[in-house]
Amino acid sequence: MRKRKPTHFFALFSVCLLAGQLALPSGAQDAAPSVDALFARSLKAIKAVHDYQGEFVKRELIGDELKTEKFFFKFARPFKVYLRYIDPHPGQEVLYIRGQNKNRIKAHKGSFPDITVNLGVYGRQAMKDSHQPITTFGLQLQIEIMGQIYRKAAARGDANYTVSDGGIFLGEPVWKVEAHLPSTGDTVKVIENEDGNLWAFAKRVGQTMYVILHYNEDIDSPKDIDEGDEVFVPHHYGSRLQYLIGKKTLMPLQETSWDHRGRVYESYDYTVLDLSPGLTAKDFDPDNEAYDF
Repeated sequence: MRKRKPTHFFALFSVCLLAGQLALPSGAQDAAPSVDALFARSLKAIKAVHDYQGEFVKRELIGDELKTEKFFFKFARPFKVYLRYIDPHPGQEVLYIRGQNKNRIKAHKGSFPDITVNLGVYGRQAMKDSHQPITTFGLQLQIEIMGQIYRKAAARGDANYTVSDGGIFLGEPVWKVEAHLPSTGDTVKVIENEDGNLWAFAKRVGQTMYVILHYNEDIDSPKDIDEGDEVFVPHHYGSRLQYLIGKKTLMPLQETSWDHRGRVYESYDYTVLDLSPGLTAKDFDPDNEAYDF
């Protein structure tokens, strides 16, 4: 495995690009690609990667507080995730393998009383201080969601997306994708089978649950909706989006979004990212002697 460290705290993985397929055309490396082309190349690049690990910094607006978490992670296909928190819950570990453990998260908090528990992915404990469930973790899903948000905005024709040279980000030349979107939306009524389930409502209307929750300040939790309630569903994920995508690796290095009030809503950074470290089943085994489950 080859690593390079652009700074003393950042190691960015390199992806082996097939000549003429993923790389930008010869002589056009500095010509900004279209949004569609850039997302397509990025998605194709990550699909060639079986496993990776690194450090991840997550900043999310919870209520009026922008909360920051930093953790070490491991990821392998088809969908295995291991997390060990660095801050603010050092020692806390999380393990999720799709199709195992009844599709529940295995976790322990790393402090007394340190009891290993199994959690539903959408439960209150699993979703505490999180906009997204663990089932959305990973570079491929991140790129796919970025593309979905773009295509939805393009279909409405009310958003402005641009791609430009983003300079150097943590030692990596990057493309900067920016979008400005209106804070418009529709009011939709909750139907019978969505009573007390904002997740089901969000799935029907095609918008992220936490985005809906964030816009509707009178809704206290995903359970705080009743049949017949009128809920505002924003057309777009945020009022402004910015992605930094490596020119060489085609990986999304940073993703930031702002809400309808202009506040940072989310920011995600891969501060260490290693390609194909050779993760095995042991890396996702709760009985691994290096873990404390």
